[in-house]
Amino acid sequence: MSDILKIGIFGGAFNPVHNGHINLAKEATAQLKLRRLLIIPTYESPHKQTRLAPFESRVEMCRAAFSGISDKCEVEVSDIERKMGGVSYTINTVRELEKMYPDARLYLLIGGDMLYSFREWYKYESLLKETKVTAIARGGDSFTDMREFANEIGRVSVLVTDIVNVSSTEVRGKISRGEDISELVPESVSKFIVENNLYRGDGE
Repeated sequence: MSDILKIGIFGGAFNPVHNGHINLAKEATAQLKLRRLLIIPTYESPHKQTRLAPFESRVEMCRAAFSGISDKCEVEVSDIERKMGGVSYTINTVRELEKMYPDARLYLLIGGDMLYSFREWYKYESLLKETKVTAIARGGDSFTDMREFANEIGRVSVLVTDIVNVSSTEVRGKISRGEDISELVPESVSKFIVENNLYRGDGE
């Protein structure tokens, strides 16, 4: 069992990446004993209506944010969804990764908010079969409720954490109002946002 390559897949818009994302990744990496974690920014989301910052900007922010978060797990920010092109359906990304890592066990990491809409995902039944779907209970999420919902879906694990809930919407809103975001994102990400004038006109 210990010889199996355990790879975590953590995808999302990361619009922008924030401390909640980073802490979720740290918790999942430690609790699941992952040997590799792939951070996968969405190229073209099938779900979000929010205008995304340029893909390369989101990739660069993720590289800055996730650098050095674990000394026991190799963390890589992947642009696989840009290379694949088109709408970024998770099952397509997973199947591409299965070709790249045929002997690995893939863990699909999702937040509590995504768990409740998981049955709306494209080919979600296939994701349950082809990955170990793992939902992360964050601050404000009820672990008991998440566990019950996960049991309804089946084949979904729920990890308990004490992560404080932060949302990208909250971060963008503060930026658009000229408010301080230093407690919500790493300094490197805040600096990148300022230098590239991101999210100033979002009005959220």
